[in-house]
Amino acid sequence: MMGSLFKWELKQTISSKAFWITGAALVAIPALMLAITLKGEGFTGYEAYLEGLNNYTSFMMFIIGVFAGIHITGAFEGRKIQAAVMAGNSRIKILLAKFLSYSAATALFSTVSIAVSTAVAFAMKGTGGIEGTFARSIIGRAAVLAVVEVAYASACFLSSMYIRHLGGAIGLNLMLMMALNFAAQTLIEHSWAEKYLRMLPAGQAIFVIADISNKNVLMALSSAVIAFAAVLALSYVKFGKEELK
Repeated sequence: MMGSLFKWELKQTISSKAFWITGAALVAIPALMLAITLKGEGFTGYEAYLEGLNNYTSFMMFIIGVFAGIHITGAFEGRKIQAAVMAGNSRIKILLAKFLSYSAATALFSTVSIAVSTAVAFAMKGTGGIEGTFARSIIGRAAVLAVVEVAYASACFLSSMYIRHLGGAIGLNLMLMMALNFAAQTLIEHSWAEKYLRMLPAGQAIFVIADISNKNVLMALSSAVIAFAAVLALSYVKFGKEELK
């Protein structure tokens, strides 16, 4: 039953206009921003690659909240979730299917966008300046960052589970992502704040882009797992006993 519910939810996600518009924006705009930036001098291929990662992180927070609002709050407004409950599906399975489809979409956005920006960076500036092996510094860093970005975006899933008005959910998501990013950018300036910053996926993105050490990889993935668990638990607190209308 869970597998069928997830397949149905994933099919609904991929066939939605929001999925394709969000994906196109998250792939095209960071790549275009990178290409414009790289017209100047002073970038090695490796530095251009890192610039592309920063561009994706910076832009993602402005658009993923719209997708989350449509994907979750929009499903409540359209009574799709209510219909799934009335069909006899357990709420925990509905929540898991919704979360997994959202996370899969976000992971796909991140992977494709980072791959395209990486191709732009190396096409324009070559592959010089790479520190360490290509597999670890480029592929490994991109993979870990993609997981961290999904965890970062899961904050919008949680907030959308608590709001039943689409416009309100999108607005709250935008403010939440900007607040998390502001907190990360502020705390990174203070050495005493590192232990707190590492609790935030937004902070882990900064560490992973700067240094793909074993410590940073382990802490980034651990932070992501904790974020996923917290989002699911807090979402179920709201959804588990909610009277659906």
